[in-house]
Amino acid sequence: MKEQILAFSLLFFSLSLFAETKKSHKPDGIKNSFNYFVKKEEKNFFLLLEARKFGRGEAIFFRLTPKDKKWIHENFKVFWMGKEVVLSKQGNSQIGFFAISPDATPGPMNLEIQSKIFFVKRGTKQYQIQLEPTKFQVIQKNQSINVAEKFVTEELSKETLEFIKECSKAKEMAFAKESVLQFTDNFKLPLDRIHITSKFYVRRDYKNKKGKPHGGVDFRGKQGTPIQAIQDGTVVLARPMYYEGNFTILDHGNKIFTFYMHQSEMLVKVGDKVKKGQTIGKVGSTGMSTGPHLHLGAKIANTLIDPLSLISIAGIMEDTGEELASSKK
Repeated sequence: MKEQILAFSLLFFSLSLFAETKKSHKPDGIKNSFNYFVKKEEKNFFLLLEARKFGRGEAIFFRLTPKDKKWIHENFKVFWMGKEVVLSKQGNSQIGFFAISPDATPGPMNLEIQSKIFFVKRGTKQYQIQLEPTKFQVIQKNQSINVAEKFVTEELSKETLEFIKECSKAKEMAFAKESVLQFTDNFKLPLDRIHITSKFYVRRDYKNKKGKPHGGVDFRGKQGTPIQAIQDGTVVLARPMYYEGNFTILDHGNKIFTFYMHQSEMLVKVGDKVKKGQTIGKVGSTGMSTGPHLHLGAKIANTLIDPLSLISIAGIMEDTGEELASSKK
């Protein structure tokens, strides 16, 4: 099998021919108004990648548009770091989302596209994406975190351990759900008023004891403030949990999930179909929490990402290259 390999750099200060910045509309509360794009024209298709940045913990949006209409229904296969990306049809394009792990080692990462349009037999094109260095904040604290005693005690009852195990299994089953893509436009913020109190993957070390990276984004909110679904989806979990408190997971299809923690009240149940902007719960301080707030998290293909990287993607509704593709018979 013949392979063609093209490397391109996506560092912030790169003058790469294929990478460009573009000002795009962002929801209120997101200060950065620029996304990064890769636009590549091949012999038989257009390739577009969009991301807030090409770094650790980020979501990347993928669009492939054949130039000739006869290839619109071709069975393309896309692999990110060796794992297949779930694709969906949108107009004349194939779209998908993939994730850069927050624990990824900086350096080149591989994107592979397979299709018979490349050669007589099924062929492969490979691209290397050079990730920019990413540093997550580390906060040193001299005092211990102030949470309920049950979360810091070294000895837990048998009943508590069983409940924690049950919660873990419930999360595992929810994140294992598979469905087709359930949305057609961009993501939104979960609260009407946005004040971020803790960023993604921040690590807090207490009294020189290394803490765990923060697996989401915390938003300040008064007790009872309505929480909105950031995208259309299906409720796959809605129940009290030991650490997460009142916890809701939404399945958005194509292995994309968002989750909402510490709610004072949950207003949806498993199986409910929800719309973007629908109130699904209320801000609270249940579970392992020091005060009322919303912890918003996201996963793509079981990889934890910064949910703001999903919300920042602005071109989901566009069908770049469709006019050119449809002009050929």
